[in-house]
Amino acid sequence: MNKLKPLFLVWSVILWHGMAAQFNDRGSFHASLGVASGVHGTEYETRFSFAGIEIVSDTTDGAVTVTYPIQVSYGFARAFSLGLIIEPGSYLDSNATRSNGFLVYGIEPRFYIVNKDRFAWMASFQFGGSHLRIEEQGPVIAEATYVGTNFGIGSGVAFLFTDHFGLQLHLRYLSTRMPLTSYTQSGTSVALTNYEAELRTKGVALQASLAYKF
Repeated sequence: MNKLKPLFLVWSVILWHGMAAQFNDRGSFHASLGVASGVHGTEYETRFSFAGIEIVSDTTDGAVTVTYPIQVSYGFARAFSLGLIIEPGSYLDSNATRSNGFLVYGIEPRFYIVNKDRFAWMASFQFGGSHLRIEEQGPVIAEATYVGTNFGIGSGVAFLFTDHFGLQLHLRYLSTRMPLTSYTQSGTSVALTNYEAELRTKGVALQASLAYKF
């Protein structure tokens, strides 16, 4: 029996190492940079008060987004990591000739349903803020700024090609609520007296990211 102890210890170490090898683990750090393309349904609501009468207008439309998500996360347990996401890009509605800048950001709790050495299947949430600037060109240059919140859920897979480098693919649902916070004409601020507007969006995006783990 004593002669078998060294062999048993070696086998135990190998087995433990194989079981311990995970895409995510406590102390793992992940970083990724990618591109995402999304389609969204939009709802635009305005409220105007005049002489004690409130006039409400509600219109629906569609939009597409192209964004560049930057994500970092830290593993607090094998099945859980917490990260940050910042996602700049462009937002194009039916008036696609207008220039704009779009940004969403927030925290991203992520759960690992399958967590292998070089493969993972993940589910995630997203909570944060959103910012949209739309500029209309013409005889008078007008700029509208919307600032609000975002909520998202997603599912994705990750593949490691080496111990540290790989690819992630995600399908994400994202909703935003962005009230109009400022409006300018030719650089002059216009008071939003008795006027309110809010843009709400709901849509899905497909994302591909180059990922690094260490």
